[in-house]
Amino acid sequence: MIYVLGALCFLLLLLYVLETKRYKALSSASVQAEEQRRQAEERLLLAQRSLEDTRSQLEQARLEGQERAISLASMGSELRGVTDELDRLRSSYSELQQTATDTALRLSSTETQRASLVAELEKLQAEKSHLVEELRDSFRSVASDIMRERTEDLDKRAKETLSPLREDLKRFGEQVEKAYTDESRERFSLKDSIEKLILRSQEISDETTSLTRALRGDSKVQGDWGELILERILDQSGLIRGEHYFVQETLRDETGSVITTEENRGGLRPDVIVRYPNRGAVVIDSKVSLTAYTRYVAAETDADRTVALRDHITSLKKHIQELSGKKYEEYALGSANFVMLFIPNEPAYTLALTEEPTLWEEAYRKNVVLINGTNLIAALRMAQDMWQRDSQQRNVMQIVDEAGKLYDKFATFTETFLKIESKLSDAQSAFAEAKGQLRDGRGNVLGRFDKLKTLGAKTKKALPTALQPSDDTPEDED
Repeated sequence: MIYVLGALCFLLLLLYVLETKRYKALSSASVQAEEQRRQAEERLLLAQRSLEDTRSQLEQARLEGQERAISLASMGSELRGVTDELDRLRSSYSELQQTATDTALRLSSTETQRASLVAELEKLQAEKSHLVEELRDSFRSVASDIMRERTEDLDKRAKETLSPLREDLKRFGEQVEKAYTDESRERFSLKDSIEKLILRSQEISDETTSLTRALRGDSKVQGDWGELILERILDQSGLIRGEHYFVQETLRDETGSVITTEENRGGLRPDVIVRYPNRGAVVIDSKVSLTAYTRYVAAETDADRTVALRDHITSLKKHIQELSGKKYEEYALGSANFVMLFIPNEPAYTLALTEEPTLWEEAYRKNVVLINGTNLIAALRMAQDMWQRDSQQRNVMQIVDEAGKLYDKFATFTETFLKIESKLSDAQSAFAEAKGQLRDGRGNVLGRFDKLKTLGAKTKKALPTALQPSDDTPEDED
């Protein structure tokens, strides 16, 4: 029994020890698990904070992306505007380059024609000199064999024939020399003329600025002043008033009737119409807008300047709309499909386009081209150069026509010359026949006169030796 109790106690003690160890193990595992849970919660908290930071960064990145997209869209719009302007400038440059190429080709063709005509003139002059010399030699050789009166008559007829030919050759040479001289002078003076016109444009622009105060607020005076500036540029452009351009001309249709509209029942009268050699034309209308611009220049605060600048652009847009509504390009015969709106004040022009770059394109869509003094001078110079080339071309055609007339005149002269040769040949034959009858043959007249002298006729003179009958001439039978 004691052994059993001892064994039971040992067993209980063993169980207690084991349970204590298991409890400690469980407690240790629980502590570790709690520590791991705490660490996991800390990591979770850090992950949540990191996630929130990431979300915040993503939201900021999204907002920045939207701002950049808006900025890119704006830059794309500006880029398209710049691209369109670049395309327009390239197109203008190509047109100017093509015009320069065509002008060079026409100049080369004119120079070739002139050289050919000069060579033909020299050839004709040489042939004329040769023919005149041959004709003189023929006259000299025949003069000793035929009667003097006949010779003088032929010489007179030859002079009458050659005199018009000589005058035609002289006039032809003068026309060729004049055409060459005019062409050279115009070619070498072109650059100097352009520089002078540009300088004058700057002077006009300076005068525009100095007159701003005097013109402030008076629209009628401003309009008259703008037209005056336009006329001064036209006067110095080399174009001829009443021939190359027309001021305040009433528009008429093909029948000559005055063109009227509902808004302009008294007729349409643009400031200037510039004509081109190809029967084309362009209308130029001067518009002055200085009231708002002078307020902008005189403004002392940014707010005042902003208001004045907005009014300045609004005034220009109003002028564009008014000019577009008149439809000059539809009514002016031969006109281009646009009209030029001339702004004489260079700073006002530059300020408007700088502040609102799309203003030029907006006006062009309404068939209105905004133009300042410098650009107007360049356009007028091109028109003047076209008129000069047209005049030179007409001179060349006149020279060619004169050359044709000269050739026809020379052909007539050769026909007359051949007739003279034939007449001289006939006269020579008749003279030889008459001389033979006088001196040679049986019963010739000289022989009979000589026989009278032999028979005792009293004479004071002797017959010329050259007309003495030959010794072998048989005597006349009685």
